[in-house]
Amino acid sequence: MVGSNSMSSLPGKMRRLSRNGRLFVMYDAQVYALHGKDVDRVLRGVGRVSSFVIPPGERSKSRTQLSRLQDFLLSERVTREDVVVAVGGGVISDLVGYAAATTLRGIDWVVIPTTLLSMVDAAIGGKTGINHGLGKNLIGTFWQPRLVWCDTRFLMTLPDRELISGLGEVLKYAGLIGGKITEKLEDFLCGGCNLEDGAVAKLVESCIRYKAGVVELDELDTGKRMVLNFGHTFGHAVETGAGHGRLRHGEALMVGLKAAVDLSQARFPGATGALTHYARLVESFQEMVPRRKLSLDRLRDALFLDKKRGKSGPNFILLQKPGKPIITTNVKLRDVKTSLRIALKRFELTGNLDG
Repeated sequence: MVGSNSMSSLPGKMRRLSRNGRLFVMYDAQVYALHGKDVDRVLRGVGRVSSFVIPPGERSKSRTQLSRLQDFLLSERVTREDVVVAVGGGVISDLVGYAAATTLRGIDWVVIPTTLLSMVDAAIGGKTGINHGLGKNLIGTFWQPRLVWCDTRFLMTLPDRELISGLGEVLKYAGLIGGKITEKLEDFLCGGCNLEDGAVAKLVESCIRYKAGVVELDELDTGKRMVLNFGHTFGHAVETGAGHGRLRHGEALMVGLKAAVDLSQARFPGATGALTHYARLVESFQEMVPRRKLSLDRLRDALFLDKKRGKSGPNFILLQKPGKPIITTNVKLRDVKTSLRIALKRFELTGNLDG
């Protein structure tokens, strides 16, 4: 469900899911401060609400926070007739979804995403998990939410940096789909980085429609679904190299998209011209990424431990042109390193890629 100011309609949908009338609502702490009372009030129209608040930020995707969540659920004598509700961004949906999947071998859960990134990506498709010191999302499982409720009014309270981070995922879809999404992102840049609620809703709907179609064909990410990782092989490595939490996911992804586009142009002779327009758009968004110190040693280790790697090395999702992604391991290591160095020019770098 995608809409604006639509929370009042949620209880009608939720009553069909909660057989026991108990909801365990897990919040990002910042979201709880802004919206917790209103969301709890709406959900009380379904049944008894027990709320739990999780510290904000990528560091919460950890074994420590997972244990806290599971301790809370088990101490409250949660059953499979109850429903777990995740309210927040991608960190919350990944963490809470994994807790729901692994407690009592699986409890129904619902996502109410409150960031652009989570609406267009993290909340859709059933990927759940936590981070490991060696990389992002290395521990997890697939557990589909019973309902995803996207109310774009939540986005109106997002800080600018969080909104821009979400646009990193939308920028990914612009490469995968091409056409009108690219035009809407250009409008965003020309309009001083502002989007009206209606425009955001259309972007969200376009991204969800594309992702849902891909997930339907390949739920467990063994084939076609891997195209959704465009830019992520590089982006997750950049995120690890900077240190978890120092770059937002969408910010690191913008850097990863820059590297992926450059590698696409090196890999496919005809891609340079076809990708010129999209490459300029990626560069424009990358200018919004804050400069951070980055360890090339950590980045290198994360790149080659990436969970999407095949027997021949990391899988790279490249573009022959906007709307035509290719999954391949057939790339030259020299070209991978060159593309990374180009994408990382704005960063203060330590270590090296050749260790």
